[in-house]
Amino acid sequence: MIQKQTPPLPLGLLFVLLIPCWGIAWKPGGDLGVYYKASSWLLNGWVSKLYTDNAEIGNFFYGPFGLALLKPLSLLSFTIANYLWLFLQTVAYFWFWRNLFFIFPELTDRKHWKLFLLVWIVSIKPIHASFQSHNVQLMFAALLSGCEIALRSNKKSKNIMGGSVVTLLASIKIYPSFLAAYYFFKRKTFFTIGLILGVLASLVVPIFVFGFSTGASLPLAFVENARKYHAVYDLAKDVVSLSLPSFLATWLPKSLLNQGAIGFTVATISIMLFSWIFLKSPQLKIENERFLWAFVWSMMGLLNSTTRPDYFIFFVPAFASLPLMIESKPKKLLFQLGISISVVLIAFITEWTLGSRDLTHYLEGLRVPVLGILLLCYMQFVSIRNILDK
Repeated sequence: MIQKQTPPLPLGLLFVLLIPCWGIAWKPGGDLGVYYKASSWLLNGWVSKLYTDNAEIGNFFYGPFGLALLKPLSLLSFTIANYLWLFLQTVAYFWFWRNLFFIFPELTDRKHWKLFLLVWIVSIKPIHASFQSHNVQLMFAALLSGCEIALRSNKKSKNIMGGSVVTLLASIKIYPSFLAAYYFFKRKTFFTIGLILGVLASLVVPIFVFGFSTGASLPLAFVENARKYHAVYDLAKDVVSLSLPSFLATWLPKSLLNQGAIGFTVATISIMLFSWIFLKSPQLKIENERFLWAFVWSMMGLLNSTTRPDYFIFFVPAFASLPLMIESKPKKLLFQLGISISVVLIAFITEWTLGSRDLTHYLEGLRVPVLGILLLCYMQFVSIRNILDK
């Protein structure tokens, strides 16, 4: 439960972070410009063209349900649309923190002020990037963390709603499908029903919005369009692509890449992870399930081939969970060193800390932040395994 009165430190630092985010998001641009142009195409009836000839508006890789949501956006002026987007980002900002405080109530405990400070520091980069690029990652993080809370509810309606939101988000951007698989293996009946209902709604809503013929053809068109993503954003050349797939694309020999090494590696790790969750998850005490959830978020960010700095919001719960898991470990100092290294590699390879955009992109091009992500995920896995072995 959230404490009735949140201490001044969290509240003060949350507003300190929000002010520069507002400042950089006040000027319209970024992904919002793509959403706005896509909306104007939809209102003009150019629905199918969004998936076949979208380079003119800056490339568009969002699912059919997302099209249905975006359609009315350009009825507003671009300036008003930006104000609306800023409002939604701000709501998502506070909602995300509210959810994080609920899942990790230690963050609002005065005795754990260092823990909150750590989490706040690693949140700066992804939250600032989300406001700056006007994208949806912060909104998704707020909604998906809310789904985790819904899963824990004893109310069937909340379970169903939470599951539905997960798959609806996965129908907009593919990466939440990773979480959908995780929740499926968790085997909570009414949440699983929600997952299925979300899939059905994602197919039906576009039909109502765009008509049967067009709406029914959009899912296949979206899949074909999504397959072209890395033809536009090359994994080996896109310096801000920071994931295990981009790391492998950068450092593996081309002969292995041609043999599908990336797909094989990601698929193998995913199968092993979900098999482990299916077998071990029932052994976790309820109070420790939040640690597994934070780990799955981190693995989603690591394995997702489109991960960029704004996706680092999905590593924030890891930094809330790790210090709590290692409080009584004999190798506590070693874990603390690992956390420090992860923080430096993930959160501090930025222009505002290195003072050089070129140096930042050089290190990102070498996929140095991915090393921090790998270390973070490894420490989470070891810590959860140690909890299970007790």
